[in-house]
Amino acid sequence: MRVLFIYPNLDAEESFNHGIAALSGALKARGHTTGLIHLNEVFSPVPSPQEIVERVRQWGPGLLAFSVMTQQYSYALSLARVIKASLPRLPLAVGGIHTIMCTEHVKADGIWDFVGIGECDQALPELVDRLEHGDPEHINVRDFCVRRPDGSYQDNPLGPYPDLSASPPKDYAIFDLPSLLLARNGWQSIMTSRGCPFRCTYCFNHEVVDRYRKQGGQSPKGYLRHHPIPRVISELKDLKRRYGDQIQTFIFDDDILTLDERYCCDLVKAYTGAEIGIPFVLNAHVQAFREPVARALSESPCRIVKFGVESGSYELRKNVLARSMTNQEIIDAFDLCHEYGLQSSAFLMFGLPYETREMMEETIGLIARLTPGRMRWSIFFPFPGTRSHRICQDGGLIDESKMQAMKNFSSASCLKFSADTALFVRKLQRTFHWWVNASAGFPLSGEYNKVTAEIDSLDLDAWEEASETIRARDREISTAYLARINTADPAPLNDYRHYSLRYTEVMAVLSDFVTEEPGDFKNRPVRQWKAFRE
Repeated sequence: MRVLFIYPNLDAEESFNHGIAALSGALKARGHTTGLIHLNEVFSPVPSPQEIVERVRQWGPGLLAFSVMTQQYSYALSLARVIKASLPRLPLAVGGIHTIMCTEHVKADGIWDFVGIGECDQALPELVDRLEHGDPEHINVRDFCVRRPDGSYQDNPLGPYPDLSASPPKDYAIFDLPSLLLARNGWQSIMTSRGCPFRCTYCFNHEVVDRYRKQGGQSPKGYLRHHPIPRVISELKDLKRRYGDQIQTFIFDDDILTLDERYCCDLVKAYTGAEIGIPFVLNAHVQAFREPVARALSESPCRIVKFGVESGSYELRKNVLARSMTNQEIIDAFDLCHEYGLQSSAFLMFGLPYETREMMEETIGLIARLTPGRMRWSIFFPFPGTRSHRICQDGGLIDESKMQAMKNFSSASCLKFSADTALFVRKLQRTFHWWVNASAGFPLSGEYNKVTAEIDSLDLDAWEEASETIRARDREISTAYLARINTADPAPLNDYRHYSLRYTEVMAVLSDFVTEEPGDFKNRPVRQWKAFRE
């Protein structure tokens, strides 16, 4: 059968979808043909719904499958209705984290023939096999809610967690990787595992675990799974062979690669030994990052270690986010990176439930103390189905009209704050790094104090006008400072140290690293373990 995927990756960073790649690989292993319509403004103008209908008609699928996150669902639903009106006999399937978290809402829309409610690596190929052969037992396929002729749904149980060691190779080629790599500055995403044992309130993992336990009888212990290391290395080598000239960095997008210390160290050593020769980036957790991992990374082409800090307020992290790490644990993890010469990165959120300006200033202060190599931030969004969404609902914190209108979670908040707090959130969304520059004790901190004081004084109307100029102004200021740095002499580097926006409006990089060529891990500060022991 021919199966066509639609990925509505709109009004967001252009991204690679591992779910689609895995499902396409599983379908191809069973002899089916797959295709993809990847919708993103970066690649080309987004076709009209009728133009998409015509592309679907010409491709001739036996099943059309959407993969969606929450912000993408509204568009996917409207598009599905147009397609169904034009091609009423074409079965429509939808999957992704939104359908798992909000199954009843998705079913209530009444347009989808199949609603994926779990990891469908085995279930989707089985469903397609049965559809192809006209087998009426397709209605009983696990991991799906299947629409009956009368419009009601049969809710089938969840199957076991897919065994990653037995899964077919991912189909990376279903994506236009050359275009994707060009748009992403040569960064290619890799996944070596699935699952996470932490239960952060804003994340979907805890809900997925609970659902598999209640509806599938699966132990939470089985949720975290890894691909065998030889398979991962083979996958990396194949990607390098096919796209090596375009890949500048591999990013291990596992929720937390350092959770299993032995696996992480063995993978890093295998990566180094395989002489892949491309730098990599990985996600870590401050409570799962110890010296053996730092040592292994320091002796490898590791480019960046990324940590979820989220907030500088311990009270907020513990009581609202269910992240119990202390500020000292965060500091220790970043200090360990610095000790081993590893560039660190911090993920942050503003506009959290019950967050005050004072709490946001705690975040500024903590990041100023950590001085990571880079940082990235977003405005909190209460994803339906998560515990944080229930926290917001229980507190009456959500402005439902704003929430329904939002297409991304990086530019505005849908929570109810005082006017002053809401304005400060919006200012931080554009200028957080300036506040860190002002607080970090850099030689330039005094200059940035003047800039943040100016920003702080603006009322809403003045800020609306000024906000559109921030990125250009930031680049102008940073370019002037960088021009004064003589990279052969460390003194000027220290004199003009600062963060500036790079790549997107929500990422800032420390000047120490701005001038590094992508992939040039050999010329970084000393990384070798022995150098620190002598």
